[in-house]
Amino acid sequence: MAEASGDIVVNLDPGELYVSSRPAEIHTVLGSCVSIALFHPQRQLGAMSHGIFPFRECTHPPSGLKVCRSMGEYVSCSLKFMLAWFDHLGIPNRELDVKLFGGAMMFHLPGIPQASSTAIGRSNVETAMDMIRDKKLRLISSDVGGSWGRKIIFHSGTGEVKLKRIHRTALERMGEPRHPPISRTK
Repeated sequence: MAEASGDIVVNLDPGELYVSSRPAEIHTVLGSCVSIALFHPQRQLGAMSHGIFPFRECTHPPSGLKVCRSMGEYVSCSLKFMLAWFDHLGIPNRELDVKLFGGAMMFHLPGIPQASSTAIGRSNVETAMDMIRDKKLRLISSDVGGSWGRKIIFHSGTGEVKLKRIHRTALERMGEPRHPPISRTK
């Protein structure tokens, strides 16, 4: 962790999540993994996850926060934990802005149909979208799928996201179209 212009800088590795009541600039790089960023505009609080796998059954108690083993690795568990953190602070789901990134089809394994060898990215996105719908969350921005990685910088104090697409996959070299390298959401 380092500090840049007064904000904490956090590098989020696969299987990790970050929640804080102090503004932070959260960096991560995604392939088939999925990051969910949650932001509360009025209190200027944010959280972000970097889920590797789609779903694992986990339960959270009606009050307090429970940290499950391998929780950050799963899209389902990390989203439940972040929502519980906001709830613990008295912030209801309906007041959160949600942003979703990743889920690329990064790998094509020889001898295996492409639909099977790239299913993890799609499954991660489907799990996230199902939970967003089930929890009645407000998805305000997303950049998912494709055959490219993504570098994400999320500012937890403003909700701003900087996204850069990384075009170095075998699928792109096989003829996938290039897309604009940088986009911003606010």
